[in-house]
Amino acid sequence: MHMTNTPRLTSRKPTTAQATKRAQGRAERAEFRQNEHTSLWSRPGFLVRRLHQIHVAMFMEELSAEQVTPVQYGLLSILVDMPGLDQFSIAEELGIDRANVHDVLKRLESRKLLLRVVDPHNKRRKICLATQEGAEFVARHHAGMQAAQKRLLQGLTEGERTTFVDLLLKLINANNGFGRTVLRPSGGEFPTPKKSRK
Repeated sequence: MHMTNTPRLTSRKPTTAQATKRAQGRAERAEFRQNEHTSLWSRPGFLVRRLHQIHVAMFMEELSAEQVTPVQYGLLSILVDMPGLDQFSIAEELGIDRANVHDVLKRLESRKLLLRVVDPHNKRRKICLATQEGAEFVARHHAGMQAAQKRLLQGLTEGERTTFVDLLLKLINANNGFGRTVLRPSGGEFPTPKKSRK
């Protein structure tokens, strides 16, 4: 049987001009990707998250002897100021989900810093109250909590601190509806930025 030889295809080596053009194209695409995927340091979300991590670390350091988190202290502070809230209302005040609130309530109750009692007007509802120990705990560690806030802002001037907090309030107010959980301050309105007050 006679077999014909199939000619072999050989790839042509690109010319210097073609190779240069291809290299330039790759460089341009890489530059485009770099421009599209901006540095983490230009992303507000990344910066806010990092700042939150720093704040938690500072708070835990200031209150290290008590092993209390910012959320636990915040919840207890709310009950001192507004006794008798239920779990749902506390979740809205803190902006966290009810399952997390339930866990925090259990931890604080085990330390006898708060108690939950059945609402006499609604047997299916439990109201939360800070105990005497809980109120004293908030008062005793108020200075440490404040110290953590001041440390967080210590790189700013007094005017910059006011502006920074005002801008945070403005951003949260503008975007609150996009949060995974509901944040609804008592009275239904966010605090007014200081520079907007008359």
